Amino acid sequence: MYNKYIAIITAENKEKYIANTINSCLKNSINGRLKIIIIYTHLSNEKFLKHKFKHFKNVIFLKSFLKRKYPTQDQLYKIYKALKYVKNEWVLLLDGDDLFKYNKIKVLDQLELDSEKIYLHSHETQVGKIKSVPKDKMYKKIFLYKKLFNDWPEKINTSSIVIKADLLKKFYNNYNPYKWKYLAIDVQLILYYFYKDKYKYLIEKLTTKIENINNLDKSFSNIFRKKYWVRRMEQHELTKKLSGKINCLDRFITFLFLKTLR
Repeated sequence: MYNKYIAIITAENKEKYIANTINSCLKNSINGRLKIIIIYTHLSNEKFLKHKFKHFKNVIFLKSFLKRKYPTQDQLYKIYKALKYVKNEWVLLLDGDDLFKYNKIKVLDQLELDSEKIYLHSHETQVGKIKSVPKDKMYKKIFLYKKLFNDWPEKINTSSIVIKADLLKKFYNNYNPYKWKYLAIDVQLILYYFYKDKYKYLIEKLTTKIENINNLDKSFSNIFRKKYWVRRMEQHELTKKLSGKINCLDRFITFLFLKTLR
């Protein structure tokens, strides 16, 4: 059966959360129009999960026997492998510890989505039982800031990306995402199509991002660690490659921190 939507869930190291993540997708499975692909190399509770969801024909467990060295590249690779089971549905990316809001598919159905654009919708974050919505950083909208620092879109996260399968396949076929050690698929995908003028932000809040120690971004969130600045420099290099923009002041600050930190 042809499904209009496919959720691709990267589940590595998400044993504690993945069942809830799958259930949040199943609540959106209207008339079987959402297929759910869970891709992983190792899950300690694999047998339990397969038994729990064995009656759901739209839930597919896909094991990848190859695991890339860097977690960001491994996530990129696993999503690419999952694309072999996708026709041209709308792809909804989802980290294995995040949740779809109960009405995500209904809301997307009501929008006139352009198959030539990538969409990033709003989300809420949850720490323990406390939920909040990330606020806009107004200074990032100032023209001078965009010229001196950067014009990168805000609130980028994997679980809020909506993209047509053909567009996602073109990203992999026409571009080498494995060049970067630390840039995750969310930043690469968004910037790739942002600088092609094929990006749109949706104000609808359709995902809950669960903050925990296993988040891929956690190791890059400390500005006093060199890895934070290495990734930022990679993002500058990607920006230059895609748009020709230098981001002179931001790049200079990044360079100083790279030389100072060990």
